[in-house]
Amino acid sequence: MKAVVLAAGRGERLWPLTEDTPKPLLPIANKSILARTCEALVSAGVDQILLVVGFRSEKIRDRLGKGEAAGSEIKYVKQKTAKGTADALGTCSKDLHGEDRFLVLYGDDYYDSSVPRTFMAKGKKNKGITIGTANVKDASSFGKIQSKKGLVTEIREKDSKTEPGQVNAGIYLMDQSIFTAIRKTKRSIRGELELTDAVRILIKEGKQVHTQPLSSRKWLGISYPWDMLEANQWILESQKAVSKGTIEKGVHISGSLVLEEGSVVKAGSYLEGPIHVGEKCMVGPNSYLRPYSTLGDDVKVGAGCEVKNSIIMKNSRVPHLSYVGDSVLGEGCHLGAGTITANLRFDEAVIKTRVRGVWVNSGRKKLGTILGDGAQTGINVSIFPGVKIGRGAWIGPGAVVDRDVPSNARYKAS
Repeated sequence: MKAVVLAAGRGERLWPLTEDTPKPLLPIANKSILARTCEALVSAGVDQILLVVGFRSEKIRDRLGKGEAAGSEIKYVKQKTAKGTADALGTCSKDLHGEDRFLVLYGDDYYDSSVPRTFMAKGKKNKGITIGTANVKDASSFGKIQSKKGLVTEIREKDSKTEPGQVNAGIYLMDQSIFTAIRKTKRSIRGELELTDAVRILIKEGKQVHTQPLSSRKWLGISYPWDMLEANQWILESQKAVSKGTIEKGVHISGSLVLEEGSVVKAGSYLEGPIHVGEKCMVGPNSYLRPYSTLGDDVKVGAGCEVKNSIIMKNSRVPHLSYVGDSVLGEGCHLGAGTITANLRFDEAVIKTRVRGVWVNSGRKKLGTILGDGAQTGINVSIFPGVKIGRGAWIGPGAVVDRDVPSNARYKAS
């Protein structure tokens, strides 16, 4: 069977992490979202992956190649302009000619490794189209599904009302009828050709569209940076301890630790798992890594530093006397001594952050900072909860950062 992975989007709601990096390449537990999806498809028996790419497609090609690492052939299909998910799938119509059934997934959502295999096995028993669904606390960011007796009756795309509900989990078992519907699809209010609108056309024409609920913690829509932290937690909780690096005497470890090859944990450090430390990292001496922390390859967390429930991407440096909590640091960041990421408001209210000019409720009482690639701080910098610092920005010594900082800005203490 063939599978289509839609990976052409930019992911603007994850700014500044996606300013120069396609959203599907963002790492969770030290492996990109897209690599995880491709590996899961291969495990399910998919023999060819059609990867629809757009924004910074060369980065995806460089990372995944022809599919050698994943173990399946990858064919790249370029979506020339970002017209929406229906248009993205429509670009694959020639490559899927003659295929009775094929799998379609969103390339920027997290799927547990078991999902494609289970979904296909169950979906093949149904006639027509099957769509994966999940129950969430806030359905406003997703296509909301209404169903009756296991059949979809309506799909509403991104309702602004915040309420729990059954939503589209971005995985489909399709047949050739979808391409006829795509040709009939008109632009949505957002100005895009939506795949959900194409499915809605099929429903109105009498086509059966089945729902297949995904189990809890098997799927997560990665819409905002804090979603990465949640998916990271899920993965780390299921990992098995691996130690390929060097652990000096005087290191205390509790819980599960994945320590990749070439990494060193120096004396006096305290590690509470689950934790994932990538290749060629340096931890310590006297560092404190707390649960749900992931260090990418070639990361340094030095003397007197504490990291808690955070993702620090490759080539970043937290050399000494700093605290990183509930935060996401992009690639090549550098924190000066004494940099503190505050992750809790005084009033302990849920933290809000600005996304594309609008205040968004993160749903979290603890949320630190989001740093774009190459951002740097001087000594004794304090960053307020939920603040985002753009790619390549420099934060001057002693600064108190209480608002978002644009990319490449020079932010000085007032």
